[in-house]
Amino acid sequence: MSHYAVINPATGETIKTYPQISDHEVEQVIASADEAHVGWSRNSSTDERAALLRRVGDLHEERRDKLAAIIVREMGKPVDQALGEIDYSADIYRYYADNAQEFLKDEPNALLSGEGSAFMRSN
Repeated sequence: MSHYAVINPATGETIKTYPQISDHEVEQVIASADEAHVGWSRNSSTDERAALLRRVGDLHEERRDKLAAIIVREMGKPVDQALGEIDYSADIYRYYADNAQEFLKDEPNALLSGEGSAFMRSN
């Protein structure tokens, strides 16, 4: 079995290796995740989903330094940029948590790009 290596771009050091999987295995994992998502989203309330998004934002904040260190090692970004990326990500999760009622209603929603529309299910 071949492996995929994550390399620190600044030092060339191998940080971690992962086994590669086949296209068929990827398709199986995606199908399984899709099935789990459909079941979970149908059985969870908008408030539960919003709480989960908020918790993810909180975890980003709580683990800010550790996540930034990972970004620096894996992507070679300066620490300040990595910290900014973590803060921005936390803000995005909280934005969607704060606006869950709007995004999850059963009526057309303008897409973020401003083109087209999408229907979203609500409970």
